[in-house]
Amino acid sequence: SLLGHIYENMGVSRIITLDIHSREIENTFAKAHIENLHASYQIIRELSKLVNLSPEGDDLVVVSPDTGAVDRNKFYATGLKKPLAMLYKERDYSVITQNARDTNIKAVKLLGDVQGKVAFLADDMLGTGGTLLKAMEFLKEQGATKVIAAISLPFFTGNAISQFNQAYEKGLFYRVIGTNAVFHKELLECEWYINTNVSGLFANVIARVHHNQSLSDLLDNRSIIEKLVKKD
Repeated sequence: SLLGHIYENMGVSRIITLDIHSREIENTFAKAHIENLHASYQIIRELSKLVNLSPEGDDLVVVSPDTGAVDRNKFYATGLKKPLAMLYKERDYSVITQNARDTNIKAVKLLGDVQGKVAFLADDMLGTGGTLLKAMEFLKEQGATKVIAAISLPFFTGNAISQFNQAYEKGLFYRVIGTNAVFHKELLECEWYINTNVSGLFANVIARVHHNQSLSDLLDNRSIIEKLVKKD
């Protein structure tokens, strides 16, 4: 909220961002317009190279990594016409985590079925990655053949990259799809990481704003995703 007021006092009239963590953030701005973009098309485009998304293709299930990500993963499940499952985590909030190995998650439960299926998870942000690693390991234990994750803002802080390298060597996941909204060098060298480019998306939005054109089809790209799935 403080940052929003600072921007507005500086004369900012419009903010273009990618996958804000909470929709309530938009309420902190009194005058500025917020254009919240999402990289769903770019992510599904990369996913289609890994699995067959057609109805007769790979048996894929979309898994929400937690209750807070249900809407995001429901969007993917609806667009891909695939079933939706959800992980429920019981946490001990007295534990403070500092790296990807430590976590305050005490128990994980699955609402749905991933036995013999490809599990796809989507989340907005990854820090140390401890929560995602535990979710991936749990899904493999539940019988998922492959686990693929998509992250809009892949920060990979602390020792997250080395922890993911170890998890990949153990076969706990197949691929992580991230965006270039966060700059990386070491991460791009990892076999398991796929970097999708959202620069064109931002450039397109900026151009349309400059020329006073509609942004509706870029903010809601379900029709584009449907064409991509049918093509696959």
